[in-house]
Amino acid sequence: MLANVYAIFICVCCVAGIIWILWVMRHGDQDRHDEDAARLFFDEHGHWPDETLEEAIAERERIAAAANGPVTPVSRASSDGLV
Repeated sequence: MLANVYAIFICVCCVAGIIWILWVMRHGDQDRHDEDAARLFFDEHGHWPDETLEEAIAERERIAAAANGPVTPVSRASSDGLV
């Protein structure tokens, strides 16, 4: 009799586990869905949903100014060629 109770309990846990796995597969990755939606917004509008168009333009100008500036070496090689 006790073995039947354990068998029923195990079956219920298995069914609940399968239902949980299916739910996670369908709804559990909300961060990924949000990221995909943000990337789609960026492709359509040219800026991220959490920034204004003016902020995006200012960021692009800042990056362009930094890219056109002088490039300084991080380090110099010694006489034996080691950095």
